[in-house]
Amino acid sequence: MTDERLFRALQADLVRLDPWSFRILPGESFGVDQFLGTTGVFAIRVVDEPALAMVRKRPPGHRGLARLTRRLESRLGAVGIHTGAQALLCSVGPTQFAPRTIRGVRVIPRSLLVREISERQRVLMPHQAERAAKSLLRAAS
Repeated sequence: MTDERLFRALQADLVRLDPWSFRILPGESFGVDQFLGTTGVFAIRVVDEPALAMVRKRPPGHRGLARLTRRLESRLGAVGIHTGAQALLCSVGPTQFAPRTIRGVRVIPRSLLVREISERQRVLMPHQAERAAKSLLRAAS
């Protein structure tokens, strides 16, 4: 599956979140998909790998994700959002493994993605998230 088809598979889970509080943004300029909401900003890379590959020391898709997230943080700083961004590596395959953090990248299975995003502490108000999303979309085009 291509990256876009993988992310579309993940969107079915992400639309369960409150549409007034969370936005999915295209991430072609960063190489990762961006997800912005009241609980923060997330750079999501989607892979289709078995559980055995995802529990390795360096799972597939990990390389460069933290660097791309730092680029996203600098772009957010330019539009006035200083919350930081969290790098998420998500496997959409039929995998179950314990979520963990590897060098600043949170590696999680698809089944836990919505919980990972929604259970964080609120760092933005809904109107701030909407304004930041519009600013990022304008800057990208």
